[in-house]
Amino acid sequence: MTPAAIAVVEPQMHNLFHAPFNAALLHAVVLAYPELRVSFRARPEHAAAVRGILERNCPAIVSAIEWRGMTQRSDGSLAARWCSNSRMFSEVLNAGERVLFCSISRMQLLQLKRHMKPNQEVRAVLHGDLDRIEGPVTDRFPMSLFALQKVLRGRQPRGLRYVLLSDSIRRAIPAQFAPAMQNACVIDHPYHFPQVLPAPPGEVVFGIFGNCGDGRLLERVARAVRAAAPHIGFRLVGFLGDRAAVERLSPLVEGTGTLPISADAFLQGARAVTYALWLSKPDAFRLRASGTFMDALAFGKPLVYTANEFIDPYHALAPGIGTRCETIDDVPAAVVAVARAHREAEYREAQRAIVNLRVRFAPESLAPRLGSCLDFD
Repeated sequence: MTPAAIAVVEPQMHNLFHAPFNAALLHAVVLAYPELRVSFRARPEHAAAVRGILERNCPAIVSAIEWRGMTQRSDGSLAARWCSNSRMFSEVLNAGERVLFCSISRMQLLQLKRHMKPNQEVRAVLHGDLDRIEGPVTDRFPMSLFALQKVLRGRQPRGLRYVLLSDSIRRAIPAQFAPAMQNACVIDHPYHFPQVLPAPPGEVVFGIFGNCGDGRLLERVARAVRAAAPHIGFRLVGFLGDRAAVERLSPLVEGTGTLPISADAFLQGARAVTYALWLSKPDAFRLRASGTFMDALAFGKPLVYTANEFIDPYHALAPGIGTRCETIDDVPAAVVAVARAHREAEYREAQRAIVNLRVRFAPESLAPRLGSCLDFD
């Protein structure tokens, strides 16, 4: 049966969090189902952020979407969140539409399974929480009740299908979760990309995007590079996890702080860096996509990165996008070599490789694959 409408729902994010992803995903849904009414439900401030991104990138799409507010608590007691989620699921699932959740928490996934009726078709994008399934349950009661390992192994409604954000993630799913993932589908991480700008003038600066946690990997690289080539700069376009990390890194890295930065500050910082750094521990990002990688592509910054299962397949498709390092120990020498070899012509060539790779993440490219993935027929 063809659905009368598709509801795209963001059940948990607020303000700007995940707004770029949700805007691009919503755009792709509209293109995939041009004959259907598509609505977007989210908290008002998040819906405004998503709408603003679409107005800047594809204003014609905005009028094709029915914008619906949703009052949903993101704080309060566990009981209050449970009750708020229950009201949200009742409202969304009783509207008679096919539903795509842009994200979902582990507690919400448990509640969704309990609220779904046998004839309902629901799709849910799984994000970073998938990292939790490789290993024992470490949460204390009562959060241990919602451990993702338990939730995924629980009863699976026939009409529920998960959306994963790369083939590498699907390959890394442990075998014990195969029953839950047997109908899972894969799309690339959707994104709206701005125009690529030339390299900024002046000395070469390596930037790292997003939440850098305790910053120890960045500190390790920056100290080694400073010892070999003091003129090479580092800039954090994001934030650190605590004040101790700021105190350690501030002599080495510009832009350190503990709070998420504004959209304008992020844009200014991103434009000021020459190359992007992507640093992780071994086996990280096996079960999650990397927003930092998408930021590097978005701003056309050639990459120096540590080998990992998420980025490696894209680098294999387009090796010109940057430099792969087998381990973190290889990064300082790679940074120095890239800085010393920096030339305008070679930089433009790397940016062309980035622009060519970006096509696969654009909503226009994703729409045909998204329609097959969601299978709302």
